[in-house]
Amino acid sequence: MPFAISLPLSLFTEWLPRRRHQQRVGGAALILCAGLAGCQMDGIGLASNSKTDNVKMPSTAIEETYGGDSGTEITLLLRKGAAGLYEGPARDARDGAILGVGELGNNQVRLRVKDVGQGLTNIPALVSAAKGRNAALIVSYLPPAETAAIAAIPPTQRPPLLNLASAMAATNGDVFNLASDEIDSAAEGVKAAAPGGHKKISALVLADFSQSDSTRLSNALWNSGNTFMGLGRYGASDQAADILAKNRPLIQSAEIVVILGSTPEVGMVASAVRSAAIPAQALVGTNKWPQAVYTTPAAAGAFVATDDTQGSGLIAERYQRHFNHPLTTYGAYGYDAMAIVSGLIRSQGPQAITAANLMNKVGFRGTTGLFRFSAAGMVERKMVINTIDGGKLKVAVQPSQSF
Repeated sequence: MPFAISLPLSLFTEWLPRRRHQQRVGGAALILCAGLAGCQMDGIGLASNSKTDNVKMPSTAIEETYGGDSGTEITLLLRKGAAGLYEGPARDARDGAILGVGELGNNQVRLRVKDVGQGLTNIPALVSAAKGRNAALIVSYLPPAETAAIAAIPPTQRPPLLNLASAMAATNGDVFNLASDEIDSAAEGVKAAAPGGHKKISALVLADFSQSDSTRLSNALWNSGNTFMGLGRYGASDQAADILAKNRPLIQSAEIVVILGSTPEVGMVASAVRSAAIPAQALVGTNKWPQAVYTTPAAAGAFVATDDTQGSGLIAERYQRHFNHPLTTYGAYGYDAMAIVSGLIRSQGPQAITAANLMNKVGFRGTTGLFRFSAAGMVERKMVINTIDGGKLKVAVQPSQSF
C-alpha cells in the first residue's frame, strides 16, 4: 500500500555512534529525546516538543555508524574535504541524516557513513560492499561525476540511490533526486504566472548553461501547458542593451519571461527584459536569485517560487544544539532522507524501500515541505509562491497540502 503523507512515527530515546577501526565506545549512550512521552509528532516524523542533551560527534577520521545494531542499513556516501573532515553541504547532509535516524529510526534503521575518497576509483567497491551488506538504500551528496558513476551501475548490482546533490538523470533506473534546483523553481513560478497555461514563454540563461539542463527546462515549460518560444543566453559581462539585442525576438514574443541565474547579472537581464516594454509581460525568477537582485527596480513584481521551509523550524533548534552550526537546506535534506526510509520501514518492514513505494503519488511530507518523485526520479515539490515587492520576497500563495 502507498506511503501516506503523515505517519505516526514515534521517537526513540537513545542513539549511539559506534566506532570502527579498532576503536571501541565506552560510557553512556547519547540521549537524543529525553522522555518519550513528551515528544509529539507533526507530519512525517517531526518532533515539535523535545528535550535533548548535547551530542559529541565522533571523529570523521573513523568509520561512523548510527542507529540500531540490527536495523536495516542505509549507506551514506560523502567526500571529505582537504583537511580530512566532512565540510559544507556534505557535513550538513551527514548531520541531518544522523539527527533523522536518531529521532525516527526506532532502532530499525542503521546509518553507515562512508567517505568515497578522491576521484571515481572507490565508487564501484563501495557500492558493491553496500549491496553485499544488504543495504536497502544508498544516500549520497557527491559531485556530478561520482553520482553519475553510481547511477550507471545496473540496479541489479546496487541498492536504489537517493541523491541529495544536483539532479542526475537515471541512466539505469532506481535513481531518485531529493534536492530541488532553479529549474524546479522556474517551473513552479511559471505555474503561478500562468495558472491556466496557454501562454507564450521564453527563458534566458547564462551562456554556460548545460545542454542537459536546457532540455530539462524546455520539457518543464512545455509540460506546464504553455508554449515554449525558446531559450536565450546572456554573458556575465553583458550590458542590458547587449542582452536585449541578442535576445530581442524571444523577449518581444513572450507573455512570460523566465530568468535563471545565481549572480548579480540577473538584475541586468531583468532590466533588459523590462526595457523592451512589452505590455502585461510577466517576469519569473528562481530560488537562486541573489537577494541583492530583489532591490533592482526591474525585478519588482517578479514571481519567485521557493522551498516550503516551515517544517524545518521544527528541527532547527535541536540540530543547532547537537552540531553547533545552523540547519541548512542540505541538513534538512539529510533529515528527510531518513524520514522517508524510517517511515517506509516502520510501516511496511525492511523490504519496503522499493521504486514503487518511493514513487507513490501521495508523496511525502518532511522538513522541506510536501514532495514526491516522478517516474524519471525527479523531485516534485509544492513550493511557496512569492512576488518581489519593495525589494523583498512577499508570500503570495502558500503551497498546496496535496498533489
